[in-house]
Amino acid sequence: MEQQHPLFIEYRRDWLHRVTGYSKGYLSRVATGKTPLSRSFIERVCYKLNRPKEELFLPDGAEARLAPSHSPTSLNHLSR
Repeated sequence: MEQQHPLFIEYRRDWLHRVTGYSKGYLSRVATGKTPLSRSFIERVCYKLNRPKEELFLPDGAEARLAPSHSPTSLNHLSR
């Protein structure tokens, strides 16, 4: 099994396709790393999911989601 970006472990590609409008093929390529993450992809996914990029795309994001002391607003300093 190919390793996937953590975003695709938390969210199914079918659902992301419906929410973001990206094709399932494109999402599959991004999930497996065959297509690199682009700024427009990150911005659209964050906007549509109403979640900060630190939570969805940065390596420490998974830890931030699990740690109750890290709220999305406490991570805003990372995007500056």
